[in-house]
Amino acid sequence: MINRVIRYLIAYDLVLNFAFGLLAPVFAVFVLQNVEGSSLRVIGTATSIYWFARILSTTPLSRFMDRTAGERDEFYFTIFGTLMISTVPLLLIFAHVPWQLYVIQFLHGIGNSMAVPGWRILFTDHLDKGATGYEWSLQDIAIGLAVGSSGYLGSLLADRFGFIPVLILLACLGYVSTVLLIPLYSDFKKLRAIRQTHRVDIRHRREHAVQPTQHVK
Repeated sequence: MINRVIRYLIAYDLVLNFAFGLLAPVFAVFVLQNVEGSSLRVIGTATSIYWFARILSTTPLSRFMDRTAGERDEFYFTIFGTLMISTVPLLLIFAHVPWQLYVIQFLHGIGNSMAVPGWRILFTDHLDKGATGYEWSLQDIAIGLAVGSSGYLGSLLADRFGFIPVLILLACLGYVSTVLLIPLYSDFKKLRAIRQTHRVDIRHRREHAVQPTQHVK
């Protein structure tokens, strides 16, 4: 049995990847039909801006999380980043010119730079000993199932009901994935708890240290 933190983190990632898998096959068509003056170049630029924002922000944010003791910072970054990227589909509804699309994609990249490293750190910290490969494989399977099924479903929904319902559904699922993290709040140690544990460990080692052998004259 895998521990509860890993179960919730996998469930969170499954729902979030399922959500954005809905948009993946129809994003380009949506932009061409709803953004004035759009073209393949606009779509390519928007994609590049997303990755440019993510490349610029991932390392500094990740280093900040590494330097900050405790797990609450990763938890908050994951929550806030997920809320940001879950709001992106709603913002796309109101994007009518290319520059608006570019700003939204930039925010999307920043949000991912918060959520993805934060999630990975939490997941890595709570892997069960002796089951690292197994639990990462479950994560890979969850992503495959989510993206593989939602890609087809997203194209069907967009074809039948239009883009707006798909974007709203995507945002709602993103918010649901955020809610899935809330029960884990108490599982992630605060800095004070980590320091207290560290002091207890040091005191325990000192009390049980092997005393030097005294030589009998």
